Amino acid sequence: MPDPFDALATFVLGKMKQSAMALWWNLVFEISFSAMVGFLFIAGTAMVATKSVVLGVGSGMVMAAVCMVAVFRRSPLSKGLIVVLPAAEAAKEMESNLQTIERR
Repeated sequence: MPDPFDALATFVLGKMKQSAMALWWNLVFEISFSAMVGFLFIAGTAMVATKSVVLGVGSGMVMAAVCMVAVFRRSPLSKGLIVVLPAAEAAKEMESNLQTIERR
């Protein structure tokens, strides 16, 4: 006779795994979106102001990195993970005026 509790446990554990995977995919989307918007805004602003593509792309890359780390630090999924970052990144994050928004 099949064990009904085994089926229930399998179902619940499967849903928990799907839920954890959905949280990680959500984090990947948040990081990607934040990095892309930060890159495009800063790169575009720098290119218009200086007419230098290299300066625009470089500045956009710095902002994208800062945005990615800011989202990663605030995520509950990254709690307890160890990452190594350049000290300059932390300084850039502190001097930037990032706005964190959360839609409900």
